[in-house]
Amino acid sequence: MNDRRDTRVVDPRRARLGVAALLLVPVLASGCAQGDAVSQANGTAGASDHYPVTVENCGRQVTFEKKPGRVYLGFQPAAELFFGLGLADQAIAQIKPMDTPLSEQAADFERVADESPDAYVPVGKEQMLGLRPDMLFAYVNSEYGGPHQLSPGLATLEDLGNIGANVYALVCPDDKQIKIDFTYRAITDLGAIFDVEDRAKQVVDDMKARIADVQRRVAGREPVQVFYYYGGEGPITTGSRDAFVDEVIRMAGGKNVFGDVDGGRRGFLNVPLEKVAATDPAVFLVGASPNDDTDAEASTSYLYRAFPEMKASKDRKYVLTTDSANTPGWRFVDVIEDLARTLHPDAFTDVPASSPATTASR
Repeated sequence: MNDRRDTRVVDPRRARLGVAALLLVPVLASGCAQGDAVSQANGTAGASDHYPVTVENCGRQVTFEKKPGRVYLGFQPAAELFFGLGLADQAIAQIKPMDTPLSEQAADFERVADESPDAYVPVGKEQMLGLRPDMLFAYVNSEYGGPHQLSPGLATLEDLGNIGANVYALVCPDDKQIKIDFTYRAITDLGAIFDVEDRAKQVVDDMKARIADVQRRVAGREPVQVFYYYGGEGPITTGSRDAFVDEVIRMAGGKNVFGDVDGGRRGFLNVPLEKVAATDPAVFLVGASPNDDTDAEASTSYLYRAFPEMKASKDRKYVLTTDSANTPGWRFVDVIEDLARTLHPDAFTDVPASSPATTASR
């Protein structure tokens, strides 16, 4: 997606795999409205008492006269939120998923058609309009012809509005940083848009409770140094203090080794090898493609060879994560829990280990 090129850095390893880099992904950044849904019942003929509903999204007032029933789903984290709220029957198409779907959502991903040229952009304008969606649930503005788009010819807000389709984006164009709270914002708004507010509240409350439990367990402990590796062998791509992953690391009781560096828009850094070598993380957080069985092994093996003196290399300590987990969405809580267990294992002795969504073996 267009804007996603700003939010992800395409490094040499990812380029060889043909996978574009995803922002680490996603407190709300300035320039994007809070997104609290406002229900407005007016007794319009043919509408339920719930509608119309208006939400604020990316500085726009978006009004839904009725529940959308023909939804095009954007980049996979958006689709996973949609399916997680039990809304699969309202979807007509999706951007091709890049990561293996979660087992509980596999049937939904199978049932909803993949309508896109790759995992980052939707179909072109004519094909999109021909699908006659009444809503585009986008990940970011580059999926609806925004600036810095990955490819030309996408349907714009105006194009979609002309056929009566609303657009809602998980991440807004002016969001420099991608924050965890974006997930809660989107779930709450979807709850209002689709009249599933109780389900949405339950999901948000459960996510917040799981994170609160992790933070309670790691409270007062010395933060453990973590290096996030997103590919490359010189320079290496990692995340700064402006990256989504920086917040994830902190919530897990860690300290991003480049967390004091300003990464600019969306937080990615390309770091020379010597600067990485000057750090001493205890754990590597490795972005790996679950669709390539050799990706995780290749990444960790490279880190061990390139930085043999690091504590993480000596102890062979790493946690795997995926593009769909490194952004606002359904999976990021699993990353926090998995990472926290690795950083502070003695804080979780009373809780059996689970099979988190961050493993590359799914």
